[in-house]
Amino acid sequence: MQATGRVTIKLDSEQLRSKPGASIQIGGIQRDFDVTDQLESYFKEKGSVAVIKCTIVHASDTDIIKLRDFLNGTAFFTTDTNHCYTIANAALATMGDLANGEVEVTIMGDPAQQ
Repeated sequence: MQATGRVTIKLDSEQLRSKPGASIQIGGIQRDFDVTDQLESYFKEKGSVAVIKCTIVHASDTDIIKLRDFLNGTAFFTTDTNHCYTIANAALATMGDLANGEVEVTIMGDPAQQ
C-alpha cells in the first residue's frame, strides 16, 4: 500500500511549483458539539470552505501578480495515490511575503469534490 507523499496543485490549468508539505482541508459540513447540564451531547452544523495551503518556489517565470489575482477559478489538488480534489469558485485568499525564493499561499473555495 502506498501512502500519499507528493501532491500536484493546479489553478485552472496552470501547475504551481509547490514544495513538500502542501495541505488541503476539504471543507463541507462541520459539526460543533457541546453538552447540556444533563450531560447530553448535541451539535450544530455549519458549512466550511475548502482550504489549500502551500509554499511555492518563485522562479523566473512565476507571475505572483497573476497568482494574487486568481479569482473564481478551479483548484485541483492531486495526490500521488490517484486522488484528485476539485475546488470550484476558488480564489487566492492570502499570499505571504516573497522571501528566499519562496512564497506561502492559501487558496479557498467551495467544499472539495472528488
